[in-house]
Amino acid sequence: MIDTDHLLNGRSASSGGDFEGSTKAHQPCVGPNDPTSDAIRKALGIGVHWLRFNETSARDGQVKGVHFLRTTARRLRTALDLFRDLTDPAWADHLIEELKWLAHLLGEVRDLDVMKLRLEVKAREVDELETLKPLFNVLCSRHAEASQRLVEGLRSERFEALKADLTEATARVPLADGASEPCGLVLPTLVDEAWTILRKAARALTEADPDEAYHKVRKLAKRARYAAEAVSEALEPDAASAAKRFARRARGVQDVLGEHQDAVVALMVIHGAAQAHPELGSFNYAAGRLAEREFLAATSAREAFKDVWSRLDRKKLLRWLKP
Repeated sequence: MIDTDHLLNGRSASSGGDFEGSTKAHQPCVGPNDPTSDAIRKALGIGVHWLRFNETSARDGQVKGVHFLRTTARRLRTALDLFRDLTDPAWADHLIEELKWLAHLLGEVRDLDVMKLRLEVKAREVDELETLKPLFNVLCSRHAEASQRLVEGLRSERFEALKADLTEATARVPLADGASEPCGLVLPTLVDEAWTILRKAARALTEADPDEAYHKVRKLAKRARYAAEAVSEALEPDAASAAKRFARRARGVQDVLGEHQDAVVALMVIHGAAQAHPELGSFNYAAGRLAEREFLAATSAREAFKDVWSRLDRKKLLRWLKP
């Protein structure tokens, strides 16, 4: 996979960078003997902090701001889904749907940022950047439209209401009885549920499965990773280390299948642009060369999946899920 995060940000943006580390000083420590309700409030509090922190830069169209805000929305959705049965499910479902709406607006822009950079790199590799200009014109046009929708969304009453609801949630979460149980007992079992769903889907994958099946496993791996990261700080030291190791391995699966999905989407974009310009012989030749590279990238990612999955699907790595 082309490491677009380091090209865009000078570091791995998906890790949260310096921002995430500086948040911890402003959040209460939650330990394995504390009630799970404290972990729920902390997860929501961190999410709301970064939602507000990255809002302005995302609205201004800054690449890092869009990326970080999208990641924040996804992590908040994961936390609400993870803790759903320990809260009022209807309350959680409403916030999850609103965060899904926000993540979609952000995703339209972010995906085009990544796709444009990815294809520019590969176009330079085949020395066809200028010839492929019609392709990049399509991407720029789509990006402008998606950016406009994002700005309108971030200025909307709907977004203001979402921020207000999330801010209120950090102080007054509608909790179920199980939320009073200690973190060390409850949190691993919640991640285990996410793992069980991922394991079933990933073990069933075959080389003949459609691209959508691989994309589904990628999303489930991301969900399991975020879940493990969300609970790790509230566990006993050994369990916390195991949770972080699990999250790193899950990210490996996510990254490989992310490369697969990027290549699949790139192929669709290239083919669409070529079909729109059948009269441009040199463009179609260059597009064919680019498509060939993306096809090989998708094939390589499918082959690499087995290896990264085997590193995650190990009993020793998963013992922490059964406290």
